[in-house]
Amino acid sequence: MRRVLVDYARSRHSQKRGADAQRVPLELIGDVSQSRSDDLVALDDALAALAIVDPRKAQVVELRHFGGLTVAEVSEVLNVSEQTVMRDWRLAKMWLLRELSGRTAP
Repeated sequence: MRRVLVDYARSRHSQKRGADAQRVPLELIGDVSQSRSDDLVALDDALAALAIVDPRKAQVVELRHFGGLTVAEVSEVLNVSEQTVMRDWRLAKMWLLRELSGRTAP
């Protein structure tokens, strides 16, 4: 699912001059946001960086965020305890927040 969403977001950036643009009434312009697809690409880049540092934490984020799995389901898939999944989830969220906010580690 992550690949599908990221590929879609990247394809929107690669189109020039509205080649496949969908017409939207002016009343709905306020609801359309380019920043959401930008955020998705940034999240994908940050997840790729996390996967280099700690592959399991990246898997936990993918399964929870993109796959919609519960902590119990993730622990079963990865064959680790629920405590480990929760710890990985907490640390991965903090790591991603730091990456996405552009701050460097102390």
